[in-house]
Amino acid sequence: MSEADIYPSSAEVASRVHAATLPIEYYNALLAEVTARGLFKRTYWHYGLTGGIALIGKTASLYALSLSDNALFQALNAIGFGFFSVQIGMIGHDLSHGEVFESHEVNRFFAMMAWGLLGGGVSESRWFHKHNTHHKNPNHIGHDPDLEIPFVFSDIQAARGSDFYKKWFLPYQHILFWIAFSFLYPYNIIYSIKYIFRNITARSMFELLLIIVHFSVVVGLPLFLLPLPVAILFLGISFIVIGAYIGIVFAPNHKGEEILDEDEEFNWTHQITLTRDLYPTWRVFYLLGGLNFQIEHHLFPTMSRLKYWETYNTVKDFCARHELRYHQTTWLESMREIHESLKQEKRGLGAPDASYDIYRN
Repeated sequence: MSEADIYPSSAEVASRVHAATLPIEYYNALLAEVTARGLFKRTYWHYGLTGGIALIGKTASLYALSLSDNALFQALNAIGFGFFSVQIGMIGHDLSHGEVFESHEVNRFFAMMAWGLLGGGVSESRWFHKHNTHHKNPNHIGHDPDLEIPFVFSDIQAARGSDFYKKWFLPYQHILFWIAFSFLYPYNIIYSIKYIFRNITARSMFELLLIIVHFSVVVGLPLFLLPLPVAILFLGISFIVIGAYIGIVFAPNHKGEEILDEDEEFNWTHQITLTRDLYPTWRVFYLLGGLNFQIEHHLFPTMSRLKYWETYNTVKDFCARHELRYHQTTWLESMREIHESLKQEKRGLGAPDASYDIYRN
């Protein structure tokens, strides 16, 4: 077996990804199989336990603001505050997908509370619209809003950039990408407010009220209870932690995977072949809110995250039978794949790098 067989080029992998498609009847059969096994059953106890831990953790962090004005203590407290804020946000993610309750309306209401009041003070309506658009066409240029960022992962995206972009941004994107994580949270806050005022409804005004209440507490309490420098330290660290945590949860899902051009036809199998899973452990599952099972999540977005444990072997077997690429790796390796993909696009506008191939797995 030659080295080319072991480490196929990106172009060869792209060809396989595009060619390996199946009629929708195959998905319907897979869906019928997991449904018959009861894998869409609700797991209220799991969400009650996970949500309870997150709410207790965030409440304890707010209470800890009154315990000490020591800068180191509050810096550590800010890390915990950011962690539990994202944990609540990930439950909001599941609620918006309809994974928790039977009723769509109940899911959306509690999702609004999780996103706007309890988690991060952002608009659930904006997230619902943007994220569900992404789910319909992941990694599909012109159709997936998650690709509308300055960072490019394909030759097509790189070639379409301006001369200024190619000269001053593209060569450094493999570094800037990680720095940008720190700004993810304020970015989402700003665009949430913009979305609300561009889509004024009774629901959006209620969301705005929830956001105001959220930040009145989250910003007001540190400023009231702590010396100003320590309060700013707490808020700065918590914002950075929230952004970085969001990034390390969502980046492994699709970044660095194959991308479809705008005029290419999207097939349901691309939900698998353009997506990356992470090897499951209970620690990874908890820290990533079940999104390590990203392929299963894209196939069955209304399924409780807990049920993905029972689903993923079925999906892997299905892919093996039908010769579909099922990419599974560790979280650390996914970060390396993303980094190398970003670096690859700066080399001659995406010229393949013979020293490393991100699709070798």
